Amino acid sequence: VEAAAAAYATELAAAARPGDHGRVPTFDVLMLGVGPDTHVASLFPELPGVRETELTVVAVHGAPKPPPVRISLTLPAIRAAHEVWLLAAGEDKAKAAEIALSGAGEIQAPAAGAYGLGRTLWLLDAAAASALPRALYPPASA
Repeated sequence: VEAAAAAYATELAAAARPGDHGRVPTFDVLMLGVGPDTHVASLFPELPGVRETELTVVAVHGAPKPPPVRISLTLPAIRAAHEVWLLAAGEDKAKAAEIALSGAGEIQAPAAGAYGLGRTLWLLDAAAASALPRALYPPASA
C-alpha cells in the first residue's frame, strides 16, 4: 500500500502545472462524502493520515470500515482544489455535520479540515442537517 500511495503521488505531481498550488493539480471541484465519524476521503479521526502535512497521498492502515488498508489524498492535497464539495445524507450523518461545522479540529473531525481554495460547499439533505443550528443554513425552497 505504501508503494501504491507513492505511485499515485508521483502521478499527481506529474500532472501538476507551474501555476498549481503544490504538488498536485488544482482540481476544479473535489467532491467528497462525509462519513458518520466525520471522515473524508480515507482520512479517519485520529489516524496518522489526517496528521500528514508533507505528503499528498498516504497509505492507510487500520481503517475502521472495510477495506482496512487503502490509500488517500491528504488534507493538503484536498485543499489544493478550487472548490471542495462535501456531501452528507441521512440521519447517521447529522452529528458528523454538526461537529465538522461547529469549529472542531481536523484531527478529531477530518471533514472540518477539508476546504477549497475558492469555495467549500456542504451538500446536506434534511436529515443530515437536522442537528445544525437553523441560523447556519437558509431554508430550502418549497
